[in-house]
Amino acid sequence: MTDDQKSIPGDWDALVERPSEVGAARFSAPAPDSHRPPTLTLMASAWADLVGMLTVCTGSLIAILVLGERPALPAFAWAAALGFVWWVFAAAVLIVIRQATPGMLLAGVSFAAPVPPQRVGWVLAAAVIGVATVGLSGIIGVRGSIFRLAAATDVVDGAA
Repeated sequence: MTDDQKSIPGDWDALVERPSEVGAARFSAPAPDSHRPPTLTLMASAWADLVGMLTVCTGSLIAILVLGERPALPAFAWAAALGFVWWVFAAAVLIVIRQATPGMLLAGVSFAAPVPPQRVGWVLAAAVIGVATVGLSGIIGVRGSIFRLAAATDVVDGAA
C-alpha cells in the first residue's frame, strides 16, 4: 500500500465534484430559474423536516409502550423535545456534509455551495421557521429566499 492510499480523501462522502473550500462559498448571483426549485418543493422540505421530528417523537412513545408503561402527559413533552434535539443534531451534520437539512434532502433540494460554518445556526433557524409555519415561509419572497439569506447561497434542485 502506498502512502497516498493510507489517507482518507477529503471528498469521501460526495457523489459529485464540489468546491473543496468552504470559505469560497459567498453570496453569488441567482442561479438560472431552471435550477431553482418550485415553491411547493420548498414547502415540502419543511413538511419533511416536521415528519422527521415527529418520527423520532412517535418512536420514543412507542418505546415507552413496548416497555409496558402508559405514556403520561409529561412523556409527550419529552418525546417532542427528543425529536427536536435529534433533528437539530442531524440537520447540523447534514448541512455541513451534504449542504441541506434532512427535509431538503428528502424533497430533493440543496444549497448550491457549501454553507459557511458561521451560517449553520442561521440555516437551522430558517428551517425551524419553515417547520413552525408548516412550509408557508417558502411562499414569501423569491423562491428559497429565507434559506438564501440564512446560508448566503442559492437553493437549487437536486441534492448534493
